Amino acid sequence: MDQTAITTTRVLTFSGLIPFIALAVVAVLDAPEWLGLLLIAYGALILSFMAGTLWAQHLLSERTRPTPLIASNALVLAAWPAVLVPVQVAAIWLGLLFAAHLLLEKSWHGHAMPGWYGRLRMTVSIVAIVLLLSGGLVGFGVSINE
Repeated sequence: MDQTAITTTRVLTFSGLIPFIALAVVAVLDAPEWLGLLLIAYGALILSFMAGTLWAQHLLSERTRPTPLIASNALVLAAWPAVLVPVQVAAIWLGLLFAAHLLLEKSWHGHAMPGWYGRLRMTVSIVAIVLLLSGGLVGFGVSINE
């Protein structure tokens, strides 16, 4: 992969964190409900997108176990109800699902992906998880104190 493609991948990946930062802020502010829902839907969509990496790793691997494929679909289905619960609950739930995805991805990771991509994914996943969990937990504290 050439350097332009690597740079583009990095920029797009880190840019994808912007809505997670906004969600952490929205979870603690008295923001309009539609904005929280929009950001939660983004998180669920990104988790679905990332669940596809489990399919890619499975298809690129010589292993033929269906477990990664089933786990991928289970993550997507588990994220779906996040759009129906309060933003703080949804943020925590999505944070836990992103953590589960990261653990699954690492446990089934093949050697088909370049090392820089694995490090990028690990960094961005951890930041997204921290933003989701902290936004949800702080948001709970704010809503309890009101």
